[in-house]
Amino acid sequence: MKLVLRLAAVVATLYALAFAYRCYDRQLYIWLPGYVENRIRPAENGTKPIHLFLMFADHFEPGERFDRMQRWETEYPKLAAKHRDSAGRKPQHTWFYPGEQPNDRNMESLQRLVAGGNGEVELHYHHGNDTQESTAKKFVAAVEYFQKYHFLKTVDGKTHFGFIHGNWSLDNSNQPDSCGANRELSLLRGLGCFADYTFPSIFHESQPRIVNSIFQAMDDDRPKSYDAGTPLRVGQPVNENGLVLIEGPLMLFPTLSPRKLFVGIEDGNIHLADPIEERRVDLWVRANVHVEGRPDWVFVKTHGHGASTDEDMEEWLGGHLDRGLTYLERRYNDGSHYVLHYVTAREMYNLVRAAAAGKTGDPRQYMDWVIPPYESSRLPVKHP
Repeated sequence: MKLVLRLAAVVATLYALAFAYRCYDRQLYIWLPGYVENRIRPAENGTKPIHLFLMFADHFEPGERFDRMQRWETEYPKLAAKHRDSAGRKPQHTWFYPGEQPNDRNMESLQRLVAGGNGEVELHYHHGNDTQESTAKKFVAAVEYFQKYHFLKTVDGKTHFGFIHGNWSLDNSNQPDSCGANRELSLLRGLGCFADYTFPSIFHESQPRIVNSIFQAMDDDRPKSYDAGTPLRVGQPVNENGLVLIEGPLMLFPTLSPRKLFVGIEDGNIHLADPIEERRVDLWVRANVHVEGRPDWVFVKTHGHGASTDEDMEEWLGGHLDRGLTYLERRYNDGSHYVLHYVTAREMYNLVRAAAAGKTGDPRQYMDWVIPPYESSRLPVKHP
């Protein structure tokens, strides 16, 4: 018995050391305390059914591979047409296109996808070793280019956009070589950005301590200003000078993989190495991302790189996503426990604001509540 106990102690010590090294090496220590706090927090009592809002935040980077863009234009509408939410609406995609990679053919193709009712286009941007001033010039030029194709301009003529920072480096959080602007939140807000959708970024220094949350951050002169933020809550006004951050799911789960030390991490990333399956969809929902005080509206933001490689593109346009959506519609759209809604990034932000304002009733009436539709969604479909 003593030998068994000693052996168990040795195994436990080795595991603790290995787990500590993993936390250090993969920078899990940044968010694990916040994760524990999030999971042990008493659950809020809500009413049934739970309205589930799903969006796809695609870091969409086809580059000069127009064949990938063509495949999206051809195959995505066919995939989406096979699926419907509670209102009979097909899945809505949000293409966060990189502003530093202008390509007229790609933009024209995206314009046709949007005009066909398949989703919306938002701004993604990679930059580095910049100043506040050089960053501003780049962002302004990108917005102007997008607006040539009626993206990032709403039907009232105003500039609005959602944002994802390239290399997970919002607000100079991953060192200057992948950003350089310490007041990037204020810059984005001043240009018309309504929300950031960059996170989670689980293995990067940029990951916020706050997890599974919708919160607002105020800028300061330090990098990673958003590391301190205020969760949105019903009845508390949103400060128009701050930037809203809408996070995707971040969950730990048991696994049989010794390589992962029997603890897996789910971050809503759709890619070939971790195919979509029912377990993953359940974890997205269990992350329970919501506006505090409104637990019956749950927001699920998935992400990925839908055109960066042929392998990941297959994950987005192939059978795994198709089966994942089928399970989602069967499991989380019964009308009594769950009501499913497919939304874009802009629509999700509007719903977040409506929840914070205490709006009630059918959530579909608030999808255009604060930020109206983009001009691109009102254009006639033009065939190539």
